[in-house]
Amino acid sequence: MKKKDILKKAREEKSDEMENSVRDRSAVWMTLAMAIAAGFFVCMRDENAPIMDLTATVSFSTAVCCIYRFFRLKQTWYLIMGIVLAAITVFATVRFFQGH
Repeated sequence: MKKKDILKKAREEKSDEMENSVRDRSAVWMTLAMAIAAGFFVCMRDENAPIMDLTATVSFSTAVCCIYRFFRLKQTWYLIMGIVLAAITVFATVRFFQGH
């Protein structure tokens, strides 16, 4: 194997390791965000409240995950998904406080 081939292979493997690391860390951030959001909504929820709090919790945590991945990997897809999910979070939160 030539030196150039070895260097090329090493660079490709390093990129994969970085993506795996980012995915792992984004999952940690997603879990933390979900726990915070769930705790918030549990404190604010009435007995007969609709399930918009669950929608807000899941979309918020997934948005945090996507935005983290965008900042680390610079892939536009994650930014788009993060913005869409953040909008869903806002919508669901507003609906929650309106009692729907």
